[in-house]
Amino acid sequence: MVEQDLVAAYFESNGFLVRQAQAPAGSLKSSKKKLDLLPVLTVLNPRVEENQKLLSTRLFSADLSKIHSAKVATLGWGNSCFSTAYLSSDVQMMKFFKHEVDANRMTECFSLDSPWQNSEKEESLKILVVPALPKGIDRLQKLNQFFEDSEVSGVLTLGSILENLLRQCQPSIFYEGHEVLQTLRLVKAYGLSKDPQLEIFQDDKPPTIIK
Repeated sequence: MVEQDLVAAYFESNGFLVRQAQAPAGSLKSSKKKLDLLPVLTVLNPRVEENQKLLSTRLFSADLSKIHSAKVATLGWGNSCFSTAYLSSDVQMMKFFKHEVDANRMTECFSLDSPWQNSEKEESLKILVVPALPKGIDRLQKLNQFFEDSEVSGVLTLGSILENLLRQCQPSIFYEGHEVLQTLRLVKAYGLSKDPQLEIFQDDKPPTIIK
């Protein structure tokens, strides 16, 4: 799944050690919705000694410097019912999350043992990567509470991840062994994505309005 490759490249390019930890294929026996388990990565930031307390549910790239270890599950376009129609409707997006973010599903996805578990003094954060989030503040606040109730520590959007990777990729660098970064490098090399165009990815910046 291309979204999973983006997530792996994102954490690696930001200094994390990344292990592929694909959850076993199949449907959840404990869920009536019969939802497939999500692919999971375990990530470790060797430059940070511990996870910072009181991180917001909505995470941005700037928050990566506050994270030591995490389990990262990817809910993308390729393994869910998400479509472009949800991007223009907060109501439909809320229905999407109510269906896809099932408590049993999250529990099983994040129950995978981390390769660094024995060396950790803390529990890894449980991070969920999602296609997008509602634009309305009220619905976003309700959704954040819904994530917390589902025991999700934090949420990253694919828009944030793609924006960060585009900013980091340099046309003059050959990213051997990294197909995602090579593709983004070519996009920038051919002038298809210049820095001013990156303004469309506004969700990578924390909102200026404080609750």
